[in-house]
Amino acid sequence: MEPTSVKGELKSGRSSLEELWRQGMSGRGLLTEHTRLMDSFLRATFERCEAARQGFALVALGGYGRQELFPYSDIDLLILYEPGREEQLKEVAETILYPLWDAGLDVGHSVRTVSACLEDADEDFFLQVSLLDARFLSGSPALFVELQAAFQKQYVEGKRQEFLLRMMEHRARRHREFDRHGYLLEPNVKESRGGLRDLHAMLWTAQVVFGLHGLAALEEAGLLHGYERRNCEGALENLVRIRNRLHYASGRKNDR
Repeated sequence: MEPTSVKGELKSGRSSLEELWRQGMSGRGLLTEHTRLMDSFLRATFERCEAARQGFALVALGGYGRQELFPYSDIDLLILYEPGREEQLKEVAETILYPLWDAGLDVGHSVRTVSACLEDADEDFFLQVSLLDARFLSGSPALFVELQAAFQKQYVEGKRQEFLLRMMEHRARRHREFDRHGYLLEPNVKESRGGLRDLHAMLWTAQVVFGLHGLAALEEAGLLHGYERRNCEGALENLVRIRNRLHYASGRKNDR
């Protein structure tokens, strides 16, 4: 498929999803379909690039990695490469990023080796957390598996208590910045107390400390009662719907 055709399909798909949303699609349903649309676009773009066929992997991070891609959220990408592939980096990055920029999308991207990911994550807790949600898109599966194994060894095994303390410190700092009060007239639905980020923090902590993924796993392990899991799911859907509506009403990323 030609690049212009793929880009046209992306724009058409995004417009169709907005219409389905206005017709009553669920909040989570929109995120899932938006993620699927972007996955298809990026895989087609990556696989057209001959320079990327050996020694590269395309990885989704953050909310996109969690398959929670909101209408105007940044698309967080990691272009992972093997040492010795530096000469191909420019071509690979341009092939992936230019069509996204051309389509008017905001892209958060990095280009790193496995060792560089670990070094940078040592200095950046946000990158550590983002890598928890890393999801393979295309390229070398072995390179992605290498990243996951190295990350697990360096930041999870034997580091669970340290992660918990850092997450608690970050949460307290975030609540101070965005106000702890749960009844703000104009709360930030992502960062304020009781917002999406608090739920994410709980799930990240459960993943690192207990090796559990998702609310259902927390219930099965006895860490949540059934009604607590249902309440969390209902609150999540409500927050997602609000954030979707804010994005579409503003025509841009907007969480307030």
